[in-house]
Amino acid sequence: MLLFHLGIIHSGYKGVDIFFVISGFVMYYTLFAKTRPGPVTFIIHRLAKIFFLYWMALTILYLVVPYRIDLSFIKTLFLIPGHSSVLNVSWSLSYELYFYFLIGMIVYLIPGKYSAAIFIALFIVSSSIILLSFTPYTFKGTVFNFLLGQNLWEFLLGILAGFLFTSSKNINQIVALAIAVISCLLLLIIDMPYSAPSSYLIYGLLSFGAVCFITIYEKEVRINTRIADIFKVLGDASYAIYLFGPIITVAIKITNDLSKATIILATIGLSILFNQEVEAPFLKWVRKKAD
Repeated sequence: MLLFHLGIIHSGYKGVDIFFVISGFVMYYTLFAKTRPGPVTFIIHRLAKIFFLYWMALTILYLVVPYRIDLSFIKTLFLIPGHSSVLNVSWSLSYELYFYFLIGMIVYLIPGKYSAAIFIALFIVSSSIILLSFTPYTFKGTVFNFLLGQNLWEFLLGILAGFLFTSSKNINQIVALAIAVISCLLLLIIDMPYSAPSSYLIYGLLSFGAVCFITIYEKEVRINTRIADIFKVLGDASYAIYLFGPIITVAIKITNDLSKATIILATIGLSILFNQEVEAPFLKWVRKKAD
């Protein structure tokens, strides 16, 4: 996504598809594969994760480039669908909050024996909406599409990936790695307009293949500790990179390739620093209080 906003690559919006699939995977793993937190704890954890860094990013952006604050800004502040995305990427967080609300309702308010049936029904409905987009009939731009459309479909693909990850046994390591690598390569190679109906179908399935099978491979093969630590640091700071990238892109004017490299290094470095020194301690404190 950072490279996309810098104009280095022209289809970095695929990162959103991966983002939604990873979100579904993490939610399944958190709520079904680990000791499930209580409903209040779950809500506090998720809201703190989303809003603390988002509000920090909004504050920093205002100091760098002041933007208009009026009554409509309330929608932006609380990520209400249809808000003015001053950070350019915050529209996706509206979906993220909806995903948390939906899976929370299913897990905590509906008996567990019905969970699988509900997920399957949602998957069928969202798949049907995607297929309808290939016809003259479309739900694009409607509330129905927001609630049950292609973005939810990718989130459900992440839930399916989480299920396969936790339940898979004796999966051939070479096969898992090959599927993951091929999926990643095709994501990089295939380039189509984001508005094309087939983009969600193709990018969603490839994101599913990458997330599902790289995690299965990782479960079967022990990765070098130092490499794993590097990925962990980057993973922990990924949300900060997602939010701070647009700010640093504004703060440092793009004039040449050197400026682009500077933006990339500054974004990653500052995001890691902020995550380790501010975000992680705050979230740890919130979790302790919530628990």
